[in-house]
Formats: sequence, C-alpha cells, structure tokens
Amino acid sequence: MKIKQLIPAFLVVSGIGIASLSTATPTMAADSASEMVSITNKKVLVGYWHNWASKGSDGVSRIPTFAPYNKTDAAFRQEIGTLNSQGRAVLLALGGADAHIQLKTGDEQAFANEIIRQVETYGFDGLDIDLEQSAITAGDNQTVIPTALKKVKDHYRAQGKNFIITMAPEFPYLKPGAAYEKYITSLDGYYDYIAPQLYNQGGDGVWVDEINKWIPQSNDALKYEFLYYMSDSMIHGTRTFLKIPNDKLVLGLPANVDGAGSGYVIDPTAVYKALDQLAKDGNPIKGLMTWSANWDVGTNVNGGSYNNEFATRYARILQ
Repeated sequence: MKIKQLIPAFLVVSGIGIASLSTATPTMAADSASEMVSITNKKVLVGYWHNWASKGSDGVSRIPTFAPYNKTDAAFRQEIGTLNSQGRAVLLALGGADAHIQLKTGDEQAFANEIIRQVETYGFDGLDIDLEQSAITAGDNQTVIPTALKKVKDHYRAQGKNFIITMAPEFPYLKPGAAYEKYITSLDGYYDYIAPQLYNQGGDGVWVDEINKWIPQSNDALKYEFLYYMSDSMIHGTRTFLKIPNDKLVLGLPANVDGAGSGYVIDPTAVYKALDQLAKDGNPIKGLMTWSANWDVGTNVNGGSYNNEFATRYARILQ
C-alpha cells in the first residue's frame, strides 16, 4: 500500500499507502489520530507521498498490509495525529504502478479486518484504490475489494464516522466496459471522490463534437479544452466516459514537469479557466490531485528546488 495526502489538505502514500486531508475547522483531541477528518462539502487538494519501491508482488496470495518505514508504530501514529489536528485526512493507497495486488473470493472479511486494524493502529482516515495495469482485474479484486471497503465504511458509519473511499484510475479506464467500471458501480453511494490521472497517456484524449476536434492529453496548446471537456464528459457520462458526479470529481495532474512522463500543465491559468467554466455551468468539481507530494518538495536533476509549485499554484481552490 502507499500513502496519499492532500496538499495542503490531503496526503497519500504508495504501495498500500497513506493520505491526508485539511479542513477549515481542525479540532484537537487527546489523540488526534483517532478522529476521522471530514471532507464532506469541502474542496480538496490531494498529493501522494511515496517512500519505498514496490517489490512487484504486493498482496499476491496474501492480504495486503502496511508498516511504517524506519519508524515505530507510535511515532507514525503521532505524525498522522499531527496532520489530523491540522484538518488533513490521511489515507492508505492500495496499489501503485508496480504493485500487484491479487485477492480471491473469501478474502473479503480478512481484508476488511486488516484495513480496520490499520485504521486503529495508525489513525488512517480512509483508503484510495490506486490499482494499475493487470492488478485492476487480477484474481477477484473487482468484487473482493469493493465488498471489503463497504464493510469497513459501514463499520465506521455505525460509530458516526466517515471512512473515506477514493479512487485514482488512469483516465482510459473510465469508460463503459473498462477496468474501473465495476469498482465505481459497486461502490456507488460509498466512494467520496474519484481522481482520474490526467497524465502519462500521451495522445489519448477525448473527441468533442461541438468543436469537431480530437483533444489529446499531450497537447499543451489545448490544455484548457482538454481539462474542461474531459471533466464535462465525466460529469455527464458522455463522449464515451463513465459518469462521475461533479462533487465527486478531482482532477489528477503532475506536480511539475518531471513528476510524470506527460500531462504537466505549463500555464496554471488553463486549470483555473476550466474550474471557473465548470462552476459557471453549475458543475463545480471537488478539487485537484497531484503526483506527487514528493515531487512538489523535491529537486530537479540539477539540484534546483521545485518550491512547492503545485501547492502554491492551486492552494486558493480551498478558499
């Protein structure tokens, strides 16, 4: 698993990972990690935190798990508590580009129990489905994972808490009959948002009849059009894409030019223009996601700092 985090609102980590999310009214408890930060009716800014490489067989023939790298459980829980006290939710992220998760029918309760154990041990606030490549449909993942997550969500609903469920699929998987359809339909009414990865897809994109044009992800000159029409297509379930309600849609973008192979937005006004137009249409979306928090605070090959470019550029969407 991996960890995922919103910036400054939320965090996610890779493999079976972790994520965190901010709110405007953070509260301190005796142990802040025991609180589940609410993202209901709030905008989010999400980033993934990754701190180790997958061994390529995560969860094959066993229940996926997570343990802190080079840190005690207590110290790790304290760090999550600090983020929670700032209004940031921290989620486990299941999967990653090189992680092969493979569950089988009958693993539902065991997997749900392991997720609950992780929540109780470390204070996680939810789980992000980040399966890629063959792991999406491996074994019985498409039925076991949604069933297990429903069990976990219901477990915490009974305590008056919202266990956050999210997904971060590559956008070509978000079409009728494509690999993520079963996760989305099975978790309808349970998932909190979906953050399509709008990067690393090169010439793939969306055909728009209204302007009689193919808009690829890789065309920098059409970045506004790509972001707007891709969002509009998903919000309405048109142009060959599955429907994702506007208040559950989060757009995934690279943190900087090196954060992903393609998809970086050179001019941030393209993002704001798309967000503004969607809002004018009556379809404001929930927020933005980035790969990754590490890249955002990292350096390029010459040692130059990226200076939190993504967080700085887009922080005002949370206002």
